[in-house]
Amino acid sequence: PPPRGPPWRRAGRAAARAEAAQAEGSGASEISEPLRLASQGMGLLRPVFAAEAKLQAGLYEAEDVRAAIQEDAKSAPVVLYTYSLSPFSSEATRLLTEAGVDFKEIELAPEWFLMLGEPAAKRAELGEMTGRTSMPHIFLNGESIGGLYDGTPGLVPLIESGELQQRLGKKEEGESPLAAVMGMFR
Repeated sequence: PPPRGPPWRRAGRAAARAEAAQAEGSGASEISEPLRLASQGMGLLRPVFAAEAKLQAGLYEAEDVRAAIQEDAKSAPVVLYTYSLSPFSSEATRLLTEAGVDFKEIELAPEWFLMLGEPAAKRAELGEMTGRTSMPHIFLNGESIGGLYDGTPGLVPLIESGELQQRLGKKEEGESPLAAVMGMFR
């Protein structure tokens, strides 16, 4: 497939793939604790960001934008709305890359304050649909799981619990077919 995103994002993804290749076999991806802490602080600003998103979006056809979001969400098993300059978005793409998960990235803007038009409307409507206007916003199999550290349940909690691969229908390396069947009864 052709490269996605601006050159600085492609370079970041290439670096993440190289790091993933180095770390292969070392177990779980390293989770950024400073970003986890920053995410908690950002959560306190959620009402401010929600109000700002509505103002920034202006008037838009909510049904049309919601339909576009739902179409995007179902366009691949994993879909991320991102800001290209967001460390949270970069971390989400790094973790998915390291986990060997194929994903579709939809960049809304370099950062929230540079967003206009349809991307701003999508951000505002995501807030109406899910209560979250922050990026990344991640969909697995067409359903919102939220963002990097929070949501329903968020990407990092899925990785830490080992549920990410299971939700994507992938079995763990070395897992026997019987173990997969028995997992249905847990």
